[in-house]
Amino acid sequence: EFQAAREYMQCGDNIVVGGQVLCKPCASANFDWTSKTCSISLVTGGSYTDPYCNSALTPSTDPDGCACGPVAEDGSNSGYVPASELFFGRGAIQTSWNYNYIDVSLALTGSADTFCTDPDLIATNESYAWGAAIYFWMSHVKNGKTSHDSVLTDASFGGTVDNINGGLECPASAGYFTDAVSYRLNHYCTAATAMSVDSLLSLDECSGLSTIMSSCVSGLCSACNAWVGVTPAPTNAPTNGPTNAPTNAPTNDPNAPTNAPTNAPTNAPTNAPTSGPTNAPTNAPTSAPTNAPTNAPTN
Repeated sequence: EFQAAREYMQCGDNIVVGGQVLCKPCASANFDWTSKTCSISLVTGGSYTDPYCNSALTPSTDPDGCACGPVAEDGSNSGYVPASELFFGRGAIQTSWNYNYIDVSLALTGSADTFCTDPDLIATNESYAWGAAIYFWMSHVKNGKTSHDSVLTDASFGGTVDNINGGLECPASAGYFTDAVSYRLNHYCTAATAMSVDSLLSLDECSGLSTIMSSCVSGLCSACNAWVGVTPAPTNAPTNGPTNAPTNAPTNDPNAPTNAPTNAPTNAPTNAPTSGPTNAPTNAPTSAPTNAPTNAPTN
């Protein structure tokens, strides 16, 4: 069964009862990162106040949001509440807050009800988990840029962190958020190594990110050790290759004829102009360069 990440503090400790996911919300001081269990639930008095619920926003307000409010404790499992009523982070970019869930629900499904009724679909349906992430990556603007812009035009990993969760992580406060950033850096470095990239993107544009990497390479972000001393990619990196690069790489086929297109028939050029004379010209067609067509091998 597919499962995308659910936010640890809200639902890292979870159980499934009768097909329903129940979460045990937790304070960072009471959460065990190794076992992903919570010793003391934040559910009190039989209910839990969702920290990602702006109750002033509803489907009929402008701006809008999924309807939300206090969530009742599960009657049979003390300290647990239904995941389907909480708007914590889920999916590849941790979609969170009731106003983001309604927007992505409309964008991906055409209906506000889909994720407002069951936000946990983003954690259990792979199309929604990635679709929600791509939607946010391409559409959410901060400081005049999307996360896509930060990578494409600034070659900045730090810019994406700031766009997604900068209010809490740029800089990160001590404790939970410092650990969260460290884990994120570790995942990033692991992916960079697996993909054999030349260098990491810049950590600029997220205050304190470089400092955290320097301190976590011997611990929570040990995968980044492989990148210590490697010069980050330059900012404002060009989006396209050199302007003089050939459109099509030559085939370098040693058996191909020297002055003819590789796919040309014996008696006529492949791209002979339609308005040309009945007999094909002896040399290359008029649309090709005088000495060799663009896709001809140089040797």
